[in-house]
Amino acid sequence: METWRQKVGIAALFACLILTAAALCYCLFGFSGGAKEMEGTFVESAEVMAG
Repeated sequence: METWRQKVGIAALFACLILTAAALCYCLFGFSGGAKEMEGTFVESAEVMAG
């Protein structure tokens, strides 16, 4: 019985690690939605200063 609990625990650990890695990759690369144009107040203020 104890070996099954260990196997389920290890499987749950790997599932959590995979989900955490997927969420991290989505946060780093997925929010842009493929748009190459930068947006935001910093970009707007830089454009005003540049020209």
